[in-house]
Amino acid sequence: MASRDGESDSDSSDDDLYSSSADSFISDTDEDDDPNSQSSLETFSSQISDSEGPGFWSSDLHPVSVAPFSEETGPSHDLTPNDNILSYFFLMVSEVFFERVSNETNRYAAQEFEKRGHRDADWIDTSPQEIKAYFGLHILMGTNQLPSVDMYWSQNKLLVYIYVIGNQGFKDTMSRSRFRRLTEYLHLNDNTTQGPLGSPEYDWLHKIRPLIEMTRRNFQRYMMPGQCQSIDEGMIRYKGHYFAKQYTPCKPIKRGMKVWMRCEPNGYTNDYKIYLGKHDEMQGQSLGERVVKHLSKPLKWKGHHLFFDRYFTSIPLLQNLEVNGIYACGTINTNRKGFPHELKNPTFSGRGDTEQLQHDNWVATAWKDAKPVSD
Repeated sequence: MASRDGESDSDSSDDDLYSSSADSFISDTDEDDDPNSQSSLETFSSQISDSEGPGFWSSDLHPVSVAPFSEETGPSHDLTPNDNILSYFFLMVSEVFFERVSNETNRYAAQEFEKRGHRDADWIDTSPQEIKAYFGLHILMGTNQLPSVDMYWSQNKLLVYIYVIGNQGFKDTMSRSRFRRLTEYLHLNDNTTQGPLGSPEYDWLHKIRPLIEMTRRNFQRYMMPGQCQSIDEGMIRYKGHYFAKQYTPCKPIKRGMKVWMRCEPNGYTNDYKIYLGKHDEMQGQSLGERVVKHLSKPLKWKGHHLFFDRYFTSIPLLQNLEVNGIYACGTINTNRKGFPHELKNPTFSGRGDTEQLQHDNWVATAWKDAKPVSD
């Protein structure tokens, strides 16, 4: 189906990603809902109270009407499977990013010296190449983990039997004192461009906003989304102090930063949004619905199929997606408004039994797995 979203931003230059204004980071997924979508929802809200009653859902099943999918999909870059990992890394983390970090780190150091009234005698301005090396050391620290950062530069031969310490590659790349200085002054964004606290211009992720927008844009630029997409939450392990850190006891990663993600069946992330807890603009009732609508806006009128779990699923959401040319499927809590009363307490004789009801293009299904499941 024809897109109603206007021109793609896939050809925008890397420089567009790093404007100092917070407003420049608003993407096509941050726009308000289309008026047509809103009016359709208002129409549906007047009907939804009847959808649990007799006559709305029918046991007369018929094929659903699904528009053909004709969008181009797959990678949109020139790299091949034979290219090295570093080439793919720089595809997602653009070269201009390291220039940005170098400039902002030097800017912040100068601002600190002016504030203190004297210059740090051990500081010299950094460069994009040195910033690359600095990030590279951090990546290596993730694969060769030691209890202390200082151990990577250790000369203590007695500890070598306990840990692989004193990494010569680290020592050859930069000194320990230089690594500490870069860590002290490292910046990705200009502090002076942050909006006043409490104002709409205040960005809780201002310090890492360039990294977020660069990766989001590049994830979308170099992979055209397939017909089937899934939306779910992910966790980035984090043990430090941060107001948005989440605790999810049922997840493999119990403490960290929650991220809403839209992904390909193979696991590739097409888009994401970091969740800010009580400071998130989507916080409140129907959070799951707003997350799906936010992440699926680039898919409007293209015939994509979305899949998600019961945290996100509601009948108004499914209707909202359908009127925007997006098809969806998800498990659902039977107490959701609009779910057919007949399927709330189904009687099954054995595992694999199924009951279905339909209204227009919507199909409600209950089946017996280890326990009853509905979608």
